[in-house]
Amino acid sequence: MVLPVKWNKYLALFKMSILHNLRNYKLLVGLSIFKVTCLLIFAHIWKVAAARVGAVDLDPKLLLWYIAFNEWILIAVPDIEIDMEYELKTGQLAYFLPRPISYLGSKIVEGLGGLLLNMCVLGFVGFSFTYFWTGSLPLPWPAFILALFLGALGGFLSLVFTLVVGISAFFVDEVEPWRWVWEKFLFVFGGLMLPLTVYPQWMQTIAQWTPFPAILGGRSGLIFNFETAAILSFLTSTLIWCGAGLVLLYTLYQRGLKMLNVEGG
Repeated sequence: MVLPVKWNKYLALFKMSILHNLRNYKLLVGLSIFKVTCLLIFAHIWKVAAARVGAVDLDPKLLLWYIAFNEWILIAVPDIEIDMEYELKTGQLAYFLPRPISYLGSKIVEGLGGLLLNMCVLGFVGFSFTYFWTGSLPLPWPAFILALFLGALGGFLSLVFTLVVGISAFFVDEVEPWRWVWEKFLFVFGGLMLPLTVYPQWMQTIAQWTPFPAILGGRSGLIFNFETAAILSFLTSTLIWCGAGLVLLYTLYQRGLKMLNVEGG
């Protein structure tokens, strides 16, 4: 199959991103060690945390798998917003814009390359450890493979909003505070350590109107209730938030470019 020249350029960028991240194998090793360490810690403290919020009826094996799925996405998303901020603040963006390829499109593809590689490596390491620790899969093989696909979709959604944080460099001095706020909301309303179903009702209501459950808890929570209705609800929510995130990303990017043109770059 012959792709249009434009798509071939994006494909080349995608491959380059994967190769670049492969060369930085020390980072992958560090992330893998960090993920296993987190799982070890959570495996020992979940009983205390669950008991305090009334989640003692949850299967400890499933709960560890829940955390493994959450950590998989949380750690795999590359910190591409830092690169975007650097390119804007140093003026490198001016060299990227005249290229015959969209800067925004190139950052999306670059992020996807890093995300895919990180998810493959961290997924293998994290799920292997969790299987060794629990002695079983959380779902039958066909359902588990589907859960991996849903995880990839959640990873893409997280990447989109990470790019939104990065593109905010057009309008703010530093993106780090916005990144910090985003992560804290993700931890709380995404259900990082415990399923959202054990949260107070008011927190569940707020979370339902945010993209955070689709990135973490709403997706990982499917292992407790892997039924067609729950899967379709997750897919609908995730696709809506992906669309909204991409629209927001494109809108902010266009406004940022207009600001550069008005202010002289």
